[in-house]
Amino acid sequence: MTFLVLVFAVAVAEWRGVPAALQRDDWFAGWSRWLAGKGLVEAAPGIGLAVLLLVPVLGLALLLDWLGGWLFGLLGIAINLAVLFFAFGRGDPATEVRHYRDDLARDDVQAAWHEAARLNASDPGGAAENWPELRAQVVEGVSYKHFERYFPTLFWFTLLGAPGALLYRLCHLAAATPQGAERGALRLLWLLEWLPLRLLGLAFALVGDFASTIREWRAALFDTAAPSAQVLARLVRAALGTNPAPSIQQGAVEMDALAALFYRALILSLGMIALFILVA
Repeated sequence: MTFLVLVFAVAVAEWRGVPAALQRDDWFAGWSRWLAGKGLVEAAPGIGLAVLLLVPVLGLALLLDWLGGWLFGLLGIAINLAVLFFAFGRGDPATEVRHYRDDLARDDVQAAWHEAARLNASDPGGAAENWPELRAQVVEGVSYKHFERYFPTLFWFTLLGAPGALLYRLCHLAAATPQGAERGALRLLWLLEWLPLRLLGLAFALVGDFASTIREWRAALFDTAAPSAQVLARLVRAALGTNPAPSIQQGAVEMDALAALFYRALILSLGMIALFILVA
């Protein structure tokens, strides 16, 4: 049943999009503000982060334990689907990058520069001084968007069920706040992404340039310093086997290849999850 829920959720997200009503984050923002008002976060950031994340996660676990078997298990399936949709990443990377890709295809660097600046909250185009820098920053930002949209959620859902998927998304939301680093949310997010990212690297090796990806994967295997996005970008470039400094118009082709790489990796990951569930 876990696999069917995963496949259904991914299929809906890919072809129809995630229902916006199931990705509202205002309740979590309100919960965070309420905790901050109690002074717990400032007094003990680590404990505050644990309370912030674990109360909703444990509440979900209790809800599934209580209601999961109702209506022949249909209510439990509905709850799991709703949590999966919430835990998927926000937006659609393929749609968001379309204008940037089209600008590159027209060789319109200035327009591409402006499009790159809005691809993610960290403004990947803001610090770039030339085309190779812009290309590297956009590949990193777009790759991470593709990664966090599905892969960590699917991994933790498979291991820990809906509470695991919820934990990852709430940690991601907490890390995006200005207080995320102080609370330790960024470090926890890195830990939650470490194993899914390395497993994705193996998937890249199977669906992309095997030799180059495996060399990069070995270098990244025990990397405890680099952020997830940087490690992922190196794996993506190795899997694509692209020129380190492609031309501007080749950058448009690279965006298409990048999206196709993640799609193939997603299909392979679902197959591996099915095998894991059958064997476990």
